[in-house]
Formats: sequence, C-alpha cells, structure tokens
Amino acid sequence: MKATWDKLENNWMQFEVEVDASEFSKSIEAAFRKLNQQVTIPGFRRGKAPRFIFERMYGKEALVQEAVERLLPRAYSEAVEQGQIEPIDQPEIEVVQAEEGQPFIFRGKVQVTPEVTLGRLSGFGIEKTVPAVTDEQVEEQINALRERLATLVTDEAGEVVQGSFAVIDFEGFVDGEPLEGGKGEGYTLEVGSKTFIPGFEEGLLGAKVGETREVNVTFPEDYRPEHLAGKPAVFKVTVHEVKKKELPEVNDEFAQQVSPFKTVEELRADIKNRLTEAAEASAEQEFRQQIVDAVTDEAAVDVPDVLVHDKIHEMIRDFEIQLAQQGFTLEQWHAVTGKSHEDLHTELRPRAERSVKTALVLAAVAKKEGLTVADAEIEAEFDRLLALYPNQKAEVQKLRRNEAYRARVREDLLTQKAIDHLVALNTAA
Repeated sequence: MKATWDKLENNWMQFEVEVDASEFSKSIEAAFRKLNQQVTIPGFRRGKAPRFIFERMYGKEALVQEAVERLLPRAYSEAVEQGQIEPIDQPEIEVVQAEEGQPFIFRGKVQVTPEVTLGRLSGFGIEKTVPAVTDEQVEEQINALRERLATLVTDEAGEVVQGSFAVIDFEGFVDGEPLEGGKGEGYTLEVGSKTFIPGFEEGLLGAKVGETREVNVTFPEDYRPEHLAGKPAVFKVTVHEVKKKELPEVNDEFAQQVSPFKTVEELRADIKNRLTEAAEASAEQEFRQQIVDAVTDEAAVDVPDVLVHDKIHEMIRDFEIQLAQQGFTLEQWHAVTGKSHEDLHTELRPRAERSVKTALVLAAVAKKEGLTVADAEIEAEFDRLLALYPNQKAEVQKLRRNEAYRARVREDLLTQKAIDHLVALNTAA
C-alpha cells in the first residue's frame, strides 16, 4: 500500500492512498463469501452459489461496495500510521478507483493536530506563596461546628428581628386571586435568609407573636413562571411563634462532641493544622497553574474549532451532571435563566478555547522534552483505582482492557508529567 500526505492550510492535510490490485481482489472475494451467506439463490444452498450466478442476480457492484466498506477503514488507518499523522476529526474521503484487477485508490483530506510553536518553558519568576492561617480562620471553623449543634429555642421577646426563625402561616394573592402554590402553614422561615420573594422577610420585621399582617411585594422581572414576573402581590401572614438560634458554648465538652479530642486547645490545634495543609495544597495548585498559564501564553497555536466544539459539549455534559446532582435538568436551567443553548455555548467558548490550547501546549512540551508513559505506569494507575474502589473491581478491570480508555489514561499521565516537568524547570536552584 502506498500513501502520500500533503499539508494544506488551517491544520488540514490531503492524502491519496493506493491499495495493491491483488489486495483489492482478495477483499472482493471476501465480500462475495460474506454476502453469499446472507442471500437465498434458487437451486443452491445458502453460501454455495457460484460467484457468476451471484453477480448475475445482484450485480458485481454489490461486491465492490462491500469490498470498499471492508477495506477502506483499514487502509486509511494504515495510511495514518505510516504518515505519523494525528487526525482530530473524521476524514472527508472520495473513492477514485474501485475496479477488480486494478489498484484501489481513494483520496481525501482530514484536519490534524496543529503545530505548536513553544516559547519559554522557564524563567518566569513565579513563586509559591502559602498564606499563614489566622486565629480568625480557626474561629470561623469553630463557629461552623457550633452551627451544626445549634438548637432553636423560643424567643421570649416574641418579636421578629433579623435572624429570627418565625413560624408562620401565609397565603399570597395576585390581583385579588389566591396565588397557586403560594400558601403554607406552620412554615419556619429564617428572616434574612432571602428564601422568599424580595421584600417578604423585611415585611415581617417587628411583627409580634399572634399578629397577622399584610406584606406587599413585587415579583422580580426575571421571575419564573413568566406570567408573575413584575407583578405586585399581597401575602397575608400570621406569626405563631418566634424562635432564636442558641449556640453551644466552646468548652471541652463541646470539643468532645464534635471531634475525637478531649480539649478545645487540641481541637483548635487540629483545625489549624488542617487549614495549614489546605492552604499549602491550594498554594501548590495555584503555583502549578500559574506556570502552565505562563507557558501557554508564550506558545503560538492555531486552535482548531472542531476541538473547541468537542470541549464545549464535554463541559455541557459535566454541567448536566452537576445539575442532576442538585435535582435539576438542563431544560429547567434554560427555563429559569432564560438562556438558550446557543447562549450557553457562547459563554463556555472562551474557557473551552483556553482549555484546548493548554492541552495542545502541554502535549507539545511532552514531545519536545522527550517525556513518555510506560505501560507499567498505566498498570500502576489501574492498580491505584482498584485500591480506591475495591467494590468496583469488575468495572475497573473492564476499563483496564478497554484500549480507548487506556489511551485516555496514557494521555492524562503524560499531561501530568509535562506539568511536573515544567514545575521542576521553574523551581530549579
């Protein structure tokens, strides 16, 4: 088989592939054996009809078409491997010659991984800064633990103030008609939480236990459903009880309730240690990202739109998963935000372009610096997954045998190696 490749503009390459006549004849014969098994020809058992009888009934074109469909993908793959080409999309192919006894010839073009012109890989003067953990941050964590053990007790003052938990009955009216879904009884509302329509919670300030008052509000202009957007409404609200949050004292007993430690001092020390570790990890991640950003900014590459488009769709799939975890669908998000699918594409495009450029640059760094990933490293990664997910052994082993997934693992490991290499270059003494 012969294959020629020529560069075109904008990361496109054209190719022509010629398969030997003998190889094409073998493919036609294999096509005949396959199709002959699938048809019924009077006077012959299935698969036993001579080829000239088959061709008389179904035409030689059927054999040629089947032969092309069998041979072309394999020949194209071999041509890609011979030319050491890295396609990023499906090729556009035209069959030039497909006749028995003649070479099989096809040509076409395909978009390939663009060339990356790397700039500096080091010397950016980037330094890692780990912020010190303050006593205020420790106390914030202590207060968060206190909130977890907080209890609601009756507020003897019996008056709604900011931060009160008011137990209320309410019913809303629009144009004098009851608001569908706008009624509740015995509802506990944290005043100031902005749970209700703007103005509702403020309208309860100063209300006493047993008091009924009318609260006037206006639905926001972007409210959903749309027929309520911008409409005024009246809520009749009765306050049955006013409660306040009571937080536990910070003492040794509290420390024992929220942790394995016996004293508050031990608890505070542990919180400070964990905050310090988190700060160090965050600073390391930020340091690494700054180096990658600097190298990416220094590089020049024509980012292919097809890769950006694929990245946007990947980001949307991830967004759908996040929404599903919160009990929402993408369609509901579109309805609530008023943003179309095209709007979402437009918003995500800059991030997608940056992500694709970064990936291309890191791949170029790995190639330039001679970084590779050995099979043993891939196996070690699967072993790590098995240790992390011991109850999903069958699934992990299935992925281990999946060549496409192994290629993804190899790519991820190579990316991390490229980043580690850049970090080493920028931290060398």
